[in-house]
Amino acid sequence: MQIRRVRNEEAALHHYVEKCWIPYHEELSETVASHSLIDDLDIQDVVEFHLDLLDTPSNRLWVALDDVDDPTRSLSTVDATFAGFVRTRLRESPKHFDWPDRLNVSDVWVHESYRGSGLADDLIARVMQQAREDGCAELTLDVAIENERAIAYYENLGFEVQGFRMHVPLQDVTLEVSDSEPMTGAHSTVHLRRVRVDEDTMHRFVEECWFPFWRDLGDAVGEQHLVPDIDRDALVEEHLEGYDVPDRRCWVALDDVEDETVRLDETDAVFAGWLNAGVEPGDRFLDPPERLFIGNLYVESTYRGSGLADHLILRAMQYAREEGCGELSLGVEVGNERAVAYYEKLGFEPHRQRMSVSLDAVGV
Repeated sequence: MQIRRVRNEEAALHHYVEKCWIPYHEELSETVASHSLIDDLDIQDVVEFHLDLLDTPSNRLWVALDDVDDPTRSLSTVDATFAGFVRTRLRESPKHFDWPDRLNVSDVWVHESYRGSGLADDLIARVMQQAREDGCAELTLDVAIENERAIAYYENLGFEVQGFRMHVPLQDVTLEVSDSEPMTGAHSTVHLRRVRVDEDTMHRFVEECWFPFWRDLGDAVGEQHLVPDIDRDALVEEHLEGYDVPDRRCWVALDDVEDETVRLDETDAVFAGWLNAGVEPGDRFLDPPERLFIGNLYVESTYRGSGLADHLILRAMQYAREEGCGELSLGVEVGNERAVAYYEKLGFEPHRQRMSVSLDAVGV
């Protein structure tokens, strides 16, 4: 058996797509419906996608070859059995967060006839070698909930669940309020405002919404994620760039507003919560429904139980319909039990789980 790195060379990638990528998705789609390939799949389009993917330093791809006639021959002309593959992506820590650099196992597949041979362990060992070369202390991956065989294998290696990707069809969302129903009690004056792409506005948003969200999340999961000395100006610039796109929105909830015509950066209102959302990027070779991804949802502690979270979700649902999305999706940390319970109450169900393991704990 030989494990070879696949370079961004067209003929080699044609071999990989036909011998590995297509069989991988065809087999996985029998268990995970979201991996079904589109009907009019263009192989050349898939090859060009991988050419672009591998033309970056953060992405790597290896294939496992058996019965190799000549180890020195190019991958595009080699006469061998393609027994499996693994693809990785380096995920560097965002500069405002105290996370380690991680190597993500994007896809791993072993042909059915080679399962039990130890080939999967050999592919993971190659991934670990890359992780050490890149200075990563952890491996991460996402796996579909339905893929029980893969989950069992990763758990055997030492991977543990860190978070879930959840989704729900719009028609299945169960909310206790309607579009026309105000929030309750002392908080009935709260109203939603869209955050515009403006520097002064974004400075106010970062201080009143973004920082409280991450501090609250740190308390919920038992660890703080933010670096001690954040460059606020750089953070605002990143938000301005991130929101200056046509398919992303952010709303804040304001209470005690004296003048609704005052700019968001000048208002004396209380910032009670916020939500951001964007159309989820799709894999153009697969055939899942269009989804709106809820990036963050936060309600300040004194407003919990007022119905504010439901009203923020309602606004996201309205935006989803405007964008032609039939489902909502989001990510949530395992340790954030309050959020998990709320999303489950709304009807969200996990469809993928994020797992990680430190290199020192991998059981290979």
